[in-house]
Amino acid sequence: MLYLFEQLDTGMETALAVAVPLISGIAELIGLLIIVISLLRTTWHYLRVALFHDDYDYHLEMSTGLITALEFLMAAEVSKTILLPSLDAVLLLVATFGSRALMSILLRVEMRSERAERAEARRDEHRAGRRAEHRARGGYVWPWQTGSARPEEDSAPDSPDPPAP
Repeated sequence: MLYLFEQLDTGMETALAVAVPLISGIAELIGLLIIVISLLRTTWHYLRVALFHDDYDYHLEMSTGLITALEFLMAAEVSKTILLPSLDAVLLLVATFGSRALMSILLRVEMRSERAERAEARRDEHRAGRRAEHRARGGYVWPWQTGSARPEEDSAPDSPDPPAP
């Protein structure tokens, strides 16, 4: 029985020695491809914005690509820890992993703040357009739709009076 467990242990070590470099290499290759593709797409969209005044969020495109690539690269680093025999190599891996994790966190925070600002601006613009359209049709605007406490504060002098209840 002990012989069977020794053979199983040897087989697992051999399988890990073959599979881990393959898995980490594939993850690193995918991460690098994502970086290159994101860079090309971002460059394309940046040129469209700069030359044709197109409206596209190329910062978000690049940030999303970098975060995804960093996740693949971190997965490759984690898979390499299985085969690291020395403490120095582990410490180097921890430093690399920590810096990549910090970059990923910072990129996510930046993306969320930019997305939130843009989404809020679009919502405000959409609401203002709906209010103007509603007023143009002669409809009553409730106080919570205008943002003021009383409808007469926000209405134009030539707007029709609200219907009596």
